[in-house]
Amino acid sequence: MNTQGLNAPQFPGLQSGKLKSVEQVRDLIKKQRRLKGYTFNVPNGQSQQNLQLSGTARVLLGIQLIPIAPGTDTFIQGFQNITEISFKVNNEIIIESLSPQFLTNYANDEEYCDIPRPLSGTDQITISFTNSGATEVCAIAVYYI
Repeated sequence: MNTQGLNAPQFPGLQSGKLKSVEQVRDLIKKQRRLKGYTFNVPNGQSQQNLQLSGTARVLLGIQLIPIAPGTDTFIQGFQNITEISFKVNNEIIIESLSPQFLTNYANDEEYCDIPRPLSGTDQITISFTNSGATEVCAIAVYYI
């Protein structure tokens, strides 16, 4: 039988009839990727922000930063004043003194910068900024399961 022709499924990954209960659907949903967004005004000098995730978060997948500057094409200009960021999860320094340009879509072929870490649901996640100029707005997306 030819499964690649006219009778091939429209979505090969979809297997209808496999989920038989509400609990199985809930279990599937718990394993799907989630996103949490933050937007911060980053003032001149050193600053730090705490990032709170859902208590059900079990795996940190990664982050992405995007500069928000009204009236400019931030995809071309990038961050203008934020010169360094550091990122910690439960006192483990994951990113230290890195230019934020490396965590934007300019330097990543993927949707986000992969930094997988296990989470417990009561995690302390902080991001620190060094800003050498005027206040700049930074949007952050945190990907997790």
